[in-house]
Amino acid sequence: MKRFTILFFFSLVVFHASSAIKVETDEKADTSALLRTYLLALDSLAMERDSLNALGNTPEPNPYYYQLLLSPTLYSSPLKQVMSPEEHFSLDPQMQRLYASRRMLSQLYTRAPLLVMQTESDIQAQSALRTDVNEVLQDKDKLSDKVAAATLAPKVDEVVEVITRRPNFWKFSGDAALQFSQNYFSGNWYQGGEDNFTGLSTLTLRANYNDQRKISWDNTLEMQLGFQTTESDKEHSFRPTNNLLRYTTNAGYKAWKNLYYSLQVILKTQLVPAYKSNSTQKNTDILSPLDVTVAPGMKYDIAWGKKKQFTGTLQVAPLAMRVIYVHDDDLIKNYGIEEGKNQKTTFGPSVTLNTRWQICKQVNWVSRVYWMSNYDYHIWEWDNTINFSITKLIWAKLFLYPRFDNSNERYRSGENHDGTYMMFKEWFSLGLNYNF
Repeated sequence: MKRFTILFFFSLVVFHASSAIKVETDEKADTSALLRTYLLALDSLAMERDSLNALGNTPEPNPYYYQLLLSPTLYSSPLKQVMSPEEHFSLDPQMQRLYASRRMLSQLYTRAPLLVMQTESDIQAQSALRTDVNEVLQDKDKLSDKVAAATLAPKVDEVVEVITRRPNFWKFSGDAALQFSQNYFSGNWYQGGEDNFTGLSTLTLRANYNDQRKISWDNTLEMQLGFQTTESDKEHSFRPTNNLLRYTTNAGYKAWKNLYYSLQVILKTQLVPAYKSNSTQKNTDILSPLDVTVAPGMKYDIAWGKKKQFTGTLQVAPLAMRVIYVHDDDLIKNYGIEEGKNQKTTFGPSVTLNTRWQICKQVNWVSRVYWMSNYDYHIWEWDNTINFSITKLIWAKLFLYPRFDNSNERYRSGENHDGTYMMFKEWFSLGLNYNF
């Protein structure tokens, strides 16, 4: 294959060079004869090459044919070899190829000088050849001994200032959603009903730090605000259906693999006031109450599945502190706070489990389980949000929220209590959702 490649290439070179020479009609026969002689010499050179390659197991790549592969050029090395009285012979197959190519070029110079289009000086003027290699190789030299040791260190004249940049261990993300729904009932609707318009907006912001070695710090800010129109409530045109402002921070120091010593702090309150139906009496207000939980303990990071479809964290605190602060004096009695005070503190164990399950590309399930007790009362809540991606911006959401709470004084006293401390909330919405 190499033989035919060289022959084909040289045929193109010779024909290209010959087309640039204008000769008389009576000189064309001499040119054709010269071309046949030249091709026969190339054929002889290819046979010699094949015989030399047969000496080894596999042909060795070499650069010694570069003079033959360029346009016909007048080089000094073939002339020096012809005029030298020494016999050029070597047992090195690479050197044998070099001598053979020089003999071929010397025959070209004497038999077809008109085909030579340039000199070696022309190529050097184009900076195509190295000029820093001046050592003449001898027959006994080994090419491997002539390779200079390479270095990867850069050589610059100016002073180099080394700047070390730490990687950014922070990761920011979030999602925002806006959903609406509307219901209409005719006046004679057999089941009865009340026309209403409902709007719900949610915003979740996350800022997580992990240095991939020892320290992690997760921060989540959640806001939910929903309103519903109520014709039966003469005091208020809108009533809040979702009313939540919650900030969760968890700082951890790695103990072993996915296990961390951690400190979790949860702050929860309302965004807007909530009133009783047809009344100006408040049920809750911003900072009334403000629920603060400080839970030192252990945190375990969860990552299951080949592509980590199920992720989450489990926080366990054997002794957590819960502080309930009520800013509005009129609401203090609802939370069992002593008269003249605005807060109360309790201690007990707590457990928090946050998970995210990517069920498929279009469906994911975000869940939060929280439990705390002071051995007198218990609070357990499990909020679940199942997101269905219809398009990139249009999502459907199903929210399920069972909750058990016997710490509220109104429930403990029997007010607004139907005999059980178990509560449940659910909503389904369709609207816009944006992840960033």
